[in-house]
Amino acid sequence: MDDDDYGSDDFDDLPAGTLYELEQNAFQATQASARPVNPVLPTQPSFNGALQPPRLHTGLTNDYNTLEVGELEAEVYDNVEGQHPVSYHYESHAPQQWAAQEQPGEAMVVDEYHAQADMADINARLVQMEQEREQMMRELADAKLQLETKNGEISIIRRKQSTITQGHDQQLAALRKSMADEMAKHKQEVEAAMSEGKHLATENVFLQQELADEAYQHRNYRSRQRVDKPAPETPRKSRVLPFRDGFDDDEIAMVSPSKSAARSKRGTPTVPGKRKRQLSQDSAVPLQLSPAGGEVVMTDAPDDMPNIDEVKRKAAEASRHQRFMMRLLGHRTKMGEDTDFEAMVKLSFPSEPHKAMSSIIMEAMAHVDPSNYILEYTQTIASLWQRAISEKFYEPIPRFESIMRYCLMSDDTPLPELIEPLVSVLQDSVEINAVPRFKYAPASRDKRVTRQTPQSDLQPLVDSTGAMRLLYQIACGVLHIRSAMEKYWQSIRISFILVMLHPSQPLSDIVLLMNLLSTSIRPNSFGPIRSSDQDQLDVQKWVVDRLTHMLSEPAIPDEGVAPYTTYDVCAMRMEVLLLLESLAFNPMAQTQGQGHASTILALHPNALARLFRSMHDELDALYSAPPESDLRVALVNGLMRLVFGVMRQHGTSINMQEKLACVPGSKQKHLVVLTRLAFCDGTVLEAGIDDETVDMAHELLEEWTNPQEADSLAEVFSSSRRE
Repeated sequence: MDDDDYGSDDFDDLPAGTLYELEQNAFQATQASARPVNPVLPTQPSFNGALQPPRLHTGLTNDYNTLEVGELEAEVYDNVEGQHPVSYHYESHAPQQWAAQEQPGEAMVVDEYHAQADMADINARLVQMEQEREQMMRELADAKLQLETKNGEISIIRRKQSTITQGHDQQLAALRKSMADEMAKHKQEVEAAMSEGKHLATENVFLQQELADEAYQHRNYRSRQRVDKPAPETPRKSRVLPFRDGFDDDEIAMVSPSKSAARSKRGTPTVPGKRKRQLSQDSAVPLQLSPAGGEVVMTDAPDDMPNIDEVKRKAAEASRHQRFMMRLLGHRTKMGEDTDFEAMVKLSFPSEPHKAMSSIIMEAMAHVDPSNYILEYTQTIASLWQRAISEKFYEPIPRFESIMRYCLMSDDTPLPELIEPLVSVLQDSVEINAVPRFKYAPASRDKRVTRQTPQSDLQPLVDSTGAMRLLYQIACGVLHIRSAMEKYWQSIRISFILVMLHPSQPLSDIVLLMNLLSTSIRPNSFGPIRSSDQDQLDVQKWVVDRLTHMLSEPAIPDEGVAPYTTYDVCAMRMEVLLLLESLAFNPMAQTQGQGHASTILALHPNALARLFRSMHDELDALYSAPPESDLRVALVNGLMRLVFGVMRQHGTSINMQEKLACVPGSKQKHLVVLTRLAFCDGTVLEAGIDDETVDMAHELLEEWTNPQEADSLAEVFSSSRRE
């Protein structure tokens, strides 16, 4: 056949499905050799719910109405979106038209071909699954190996942890045993010291008694010696007997036999060495009386002998000191707990963790004179207290405070000698919590921004109120000693006073500070004592400035603490007012110079304006009928007395309008409060306002208003109490 003859009729004789089958076999063979068979045969996509079979493209109909078999092409559908790609493997679900065109032999060949293709796919899938199984087995073996390795590592770690735990337990047990032995040793030492103290005290008492007995016996012995020794006398002169009756003088001097010698009168005893009384010239010759029964001689005690009363007094004092020492050693901070000395066995400073506090006290008190035991003991506790504050070790501070309070209760405690070591440590103890509270003070008083002190910045073991009580107790104890009071207020720091004069401090501490400052009032000054006059004046100005602020500033409690009641705030302000009155009207004041508090109030730029503002606020609060109305009425009366007294003493040097301008709103409040008080009716809401207060307000109002304004006010308030 010619190569150029493309119209050969050999293919025309082939059946209609033979060419398709050959093409499919060739395609399957190339696909099997080119790529692995898919493990899962894809499913035939469906279009509109029915399988679409492949179709033969027969080309166009020729003039002879014969059809030519063309290449197999995929039929294009209009709806291609959402369709699945057509698989190259077709199932035998062909439409009836396709089945009608196939011959029976051709159908068998196609089925056998599909079976062989399915078998090849299954075998390939089995091979792949076997490979996956081997891979999984290898991975399982690796995992088991890793697990065994991890288990081995865990067992090693557990053995090491067990060894470390056992070693730690053994070390802890050894430390506990050592601590128990140390505590037992210290306890034995304490008991031995206490028993030795008791033995020494008892021995001391016996020695004092023996000394007194020996002194008494020695005195009696010396007295007997003086009695036995004849006293020096003037030699007797020969007597001249005036009567010459023939009898001997000795016979005349004999006692009558009718009287017993035992019944004769004893002569008056004479003191040896005493000059005899001269006889009168008119008297007769004295009769010579012989002593009967001996003489009783009275002698004075020698100068070198101790006084029995002084010996007894010293013995009683030593016994009292001994008893107080034993009470100190047995003192307990709380009932049911260990004694202070036993508790200090368990405490030690961070700088010396191996030395108990009890050992430090024992070393300090080993060679102390019993008469100075209280002083030495309190000084030792004060030094330990200061060291605890320096090292920020606050645990023993409550116990130190309890011991010091117990020591100050004794009348034998020398307070003047305790001022220097004790006052400083008490101030430091108060400032542990006072300084953080002061730092959280409002940044601007105009904005009244209140910030509460968080509990994390405070030390709950340190009681500032207890330390303030001790300071006040010491001041009251030396109040009658001028030198001691001067030494006390020289030890008080002005920074301590200013920090405590702030509303962020507890109200109980502020009240105690008011009482403490009242003990500082002197004839010409008050407050902490400074060396120069200018420094002293500055200190007094700062104190007065803070006191006037305290009358109106709101009290700020700590974070997590319940707010203060209005009654407590008014009670605190009442204490501040009483202190200002005591300072301004000091009866001991000898001069009216700069050191006088009334002068400081008069010259202060805004102190009087603050007093008027406080008076207005207290009077305004009365109209709401509060439960603390009695305190508010007392504040109004006291503030008016204070302002009126200062104005009467220094009225000529006070420019009131200028001072009122320094405090916002004071001009209006000044006139309002004076008008209300001057024309007060004394009704229920204003009950308790004194008549003196009304008169003072009316007098001040007349001075600061012109006659026309005064008449207008009188017409408005025609029903006042004054009328």
